[in-house]
Amino acid sequence: MAFASGTETVEVSRKLYVGVAPVYVLAVNPSKSKLDEIYGRESKEDPNYVGTTEVNGTTMSQVRIDFIVKTDSSKCDGIELINKISFFLTKANRYNKDHTKVEVINKYGETTWLPIECVEKDAPIPDNMKWYYAADIRPAFIGEAELTDFIKKYLNIPNKSYRNPNTGETVFIDDMSRAEARLDKIADYFTGDFSELSTIIALQPNNRVKCAFGVRTTDDNKQYQAVFTNLFVKMANTDYSKLDERIKDRQNNGAYPNVQFSVEPLHEYKVEATPFDAPVNNVKCPWDE
Repeated sequence: MAFASGTETVEVSRKLYVGVAPVYVLAVNPSKSKLDEIYGRESKEDPNYVGTTEVNGTTMSQVRIDFIVKTDSSKCDGIELINKISFFLTKANRYNKDHTKVEVINKYGETTWLPIECVEKDAPIPDNMKWYYAADIRPAFIGEAELTDFIKKYLNIPNKSYRNPNTGETVFIDDMSRAEARLDKIADYFTGDFSELSTIIALQPNNRVKCAFGVRTTDDNKQYQAVFTNLFVKMANTDYSKLDERIKDRQNNGAYPNVQFSVEPLHEYKVEATPFDAPVNNVKCPWDE
């Protein structure tokens, strides 16, 4: 007999999860050795975070920002999940269709759309935009708004103002410097220098932020863990209605196709059988005459 004894076959199952869970940040754009340490296995190649993408037919620089996160198992029924949350930043600005408005960001990490002349020629903002704090604004990079929201929620940075529920008036916090949240060295990212992000995450290394996990199903029926990256929730917030609304809005507009999300507490994803009612046979046979 010229066969080796072989090994016993073992069924390998990979659990996937859906729902909202608080996560710690373990690393941002880690090296190969750091990834190997986190996942406990050797990765095949060095990660590459710098590349290009097409914007309106023009090749532009793009970077991927990977936050390696781990669920707080004490807050999600013992589920310990390590995953990555990815953001893509493009070295370009976002404009509306007729190129008359540009997305801007202020020093509090707040974004909106303003006429181009408000940025390029320092023109006054329109009267209907007076609510926006337009001092120290600049055009936002594509993808910067989502990345900034994640960081603000992770660091638990307060909004600079809130609406008084009794009077409806806008109230500003006493120390508005506590609300500052803007990335200053994004240009460095496109050269592979992500030290600004590492420094920011290190400001609160034990913080957590809540995110919505989902499951993505490919055309060939393979399934992968996914994360919703268009809105995050602060640790103390237990109202997920805005998160649910944003998920539905993005999916209704074509984003996240074939991804199933949930705003329930994190739980194992189970494929539920689709019930089929027995068809009603209304065909009259000859012997029924």
